[in-house]
Amino acid sequence: MTLFVVCVLAACLGVVGIIRTAQGKGLLPARVAETRRKVADREGMARQVTIALIVGAVVWALTRWPVAGGLAVAVVLLWPKLARSGAIEKRSVARIEALANWTESLRDAAASESGLAQALPATLDGAPALLRRPLTNMVDAIALRTPLPIALADFADEVDDRGADKVVIALSLTAQQQTGDLKRVLTTLALNTRAELEMRRKVLTERNGVRRQANQVAIGLLALAGLQAVFLRGWVEPYSSWYGQIVLAVLAVVYVALLVRLQRLAAPEPHPRFLSGAEALTEAANREVAQ
Repeated sequence: MTLFVVCVLAACLGVVGIIRTAQGKGLLPARVAETRRKVADREGMARQVTIALIVGAVVWALTRWPVAGGLAVAVVLLWPKLARSGAIEKRSVARIEALANWTESLRDAAASESGLAQALPATLDGAPALLRRPLTNMVDAIALRTPLPIALADFADEVDDRGADKVVIALSLTAQQQTGDLKRVLTTLALNTRAELEMRRKVLTERNGVRRQANQVAIGLLALAGLQAVFLRGWVEPYSSWYGQIVLAVLAVVYVALLVRLQRLAAPEPHPRFLSGAEALTEAANREVAQ
């Protein structure tokens, strides 16, 4: 009896999993996934705060300046945000490159297939790693009779990039019109995506140079101040008084404000999406048809 109940529950879970996969959703409910992300974020923040407090205590012990310890805590907390901006922009460029490669692959597949729905599965084998899971979900959804606009919209949502929105709108428009040369449309898409990729690469290279110089200046100032506080105590002895600590606190606030400003300047420019689901995709495609 127990084995029968277990088998029934497993079958029910399998059916639910198939339905969610057909809808382009994850196997775990959204609330569970969101809760896990929040727990992971809280754990990461707690770990970062602990490291910052330990570094601040060490700096305080070495310099015997409480303001220096507080400055160390602030720097440790802010530095990941300053460094993360470069990683965010690199991931964005990597997504655009993956979209360009996939669009070219889809163009080549469309030359030998009868339509878009038949060409999409042919791009799975050589799909870029960043797009493999969204593409697999989209192809599985199409195989389970999900309407093509919904499958494309879910693909764009999973990729979560403005470039994917452009590609999806063009593909949806071509599929709705049932006319025109699919290969020509995909060729134009590939060229436009490559042009955007080159532009973003140039911007990334310029921003990386600015980030590198800013990091070098920030680290150099901290290293110079730390060496003086530990090994050249006589040079900075006036800061040991309460009046000196007040002056040092003012300088520390200015330094932290400059770090925050650098973080904002180094942050990549936002590229907001203009699709949010199948309805937005249908409206965008209809606007293009009307024009």
